[in-house]
Amino acid sequence: MTHAHELHRERAPKKLGFFVITVSTSRFERMSKREVVVDESGDRIKEAVIRNGHEVKGYTLVPDEKIRILKAVLDAILTEGVDVIVTTGGTGYTKSDITVETIRGILDREVEGFGEVFRALSLSDPKVGPASFLSKSSAGVIAGKVIFMLPGSPDAVSLAMEKLVIPESPHLIYLVRRE
Repeated sequence: MTHAHELHRERAPKKLGFFVITVSTSRFERMSKREVVVDESGDRIKEAVIRNGHEVKGYTLVPDEKIRILKAVLDAILTEGVDVIVTTGGTGYTKSDITVETIRGILDREVEGFGEVFRALSLSDPKVGPASFLSKSSAGVIAGKVIFMLPGSPDAVSLAMEKLVIPESPHLIYLVRRE
């Protein structure tokens, strides 16, 4: 007997277009001064996308400012061929960590289970442990596209991309766009 999720995976698209948004005021300021900026988390997202046979359709770096975050997300939504948007940064509890609250306001639907499963995976990592509850990581659907909001930590990004985002994005896109 075939389970529904297995059938959905079979019917899901095999290649997706991703747009990566790094939210970091410090990196944005260094970039604005024409300094060399290393974005390890953004790079890990792009590498995971390419390594798994998908395509990076765009990338941007924005400061922790509501309007800039919203504009970056809207630009990503309007970019041709984008199916999945992945943000990194701004998912903690400092005053400047506003990514999730900013994006949550424009979602058509939230994917509630994503944050729960991500935090559970992080909890089982001895380097993170109980600190996993300090992440507001989330996911949602907007305009027929999926958006994942990941922490700024390169290790957290790698975990989320390899265990959740890459394996389940085609399945989720299939469900979101299914008539």
